Amino acid sequence: MKTKLRSFFVPLWIGLILGNMHSCANLGQPQGLGPSGLLYASYSLAVSERPLPKQPLKTGKACLKRIGFFYVTGDGSILSAAKNGEIQEVFRIEKEATNYLSLYSTLCTVVWGI
Repeated sequence: MKTKLRSFFVPLWIGLILGNMHSCANLGQPQGLGPSGLLYASYSLAVSERPLPKQPLKTGKACLKRIGFFYVTGDGSILSAAKNGEIQEVFRIEKEATNYLSLYSTLCTVVWGI
């Protein structure tokens, strides 16, 4: 009887621990945005938009990169994206996320403006 209980509770505890690690370590997309694919995911989300001007828009992009589970680098701020695109007035903000095997992922802020 003791062996049967142990064979039931050990996988249960391992599952709970791994489930908790997933939520703490965020093995999916950066900052938990959107759907999380175990092998690969790539998508774009519109965050903010206002009426667009008649003149052509410039684009600026700034990214955060996660390598492995413990190393994150970069600046994904709106201000950094606007500076990279030489944008003075922002009209649209998007977030782009990419995930490869949950080992390498990026989260980029893309701004459109003049």
